[in-house]
Amino acid sequence: MTATAIRDYFSDSNIVAQIVSELNMEIGFCPILRNLNRERDLGVIDSDCITFRELGAEDRNEVFVYLGRILESVLTCQLAKCNSFDVKKDRSSSGDVTINGRIWEIKGTSGKNSWTGSTHATKKEDEKMDFIGIKYGLNEDINVFDIFNGNAKLLGEIFIGVFDQIELIRRGTATQSNSRTSLLIAIDEYDVVKEQIAWGWLKKPQRNGKYLQLCAA
Repeated sequence: MTATAIRDYFSDSNIVAQIVSELNMEIGFCPILRNLNRERDLGVIDSDCITFRELGAEDRNEVFVYLGRILESVLTCQLAKCNSFDVKKDRSSSGDVTINGRIWEIKGTSGKNSWTGSTHATKKEDEKMDFIGIKYGLNEDINVFDIFNGNAKLLGEIFIGVFDQIELIRRGTATQSNSRTSLLIAIDEYDVVKEQIAWGWLKKPQRNGKYLQLCAA
């Protein structure tokens, strides 16, 4: 079964380490981080230390958008290295990658329990889908300038879920000015989806939470 094979592949600690390493390397090419480094080098920025936590919302969002673009390529190419998978980049709006003839969606998040919903007019996440969900475990207190000299890594951990025909819950309403919605996993799905985690784990929220939390490892 394709989903089980993908899950087994991503549960290999060596494969996980390769993914995290490549994401950390590629994030140094993010334009906003390169701009900050250039400005620091030429004295436009006085400080020699800006933590990732201290970046403004707009700058952080640009980093996360860039990470998302990298993520799709890194995971797709990592799967392509395994002879067990026939991997093709999906260029339609149906998903991100085709693996052994099945279309899969790939999404990353830094959030506690949700991914960002589709901006497409026909919202594919409203239906059951094959879904690879990632959560970045960020080192928020690193000096962003240390990314460039190799003394710090933005990603310390990662969560990887390989969900076979999952039905995510959408929260939030798309409008003309904002198409962002949240995609979450209901707490009632725990017994099913806990078996579909390749790396990291899911946690039930305390008190009256309705959605499972994503825990990187």
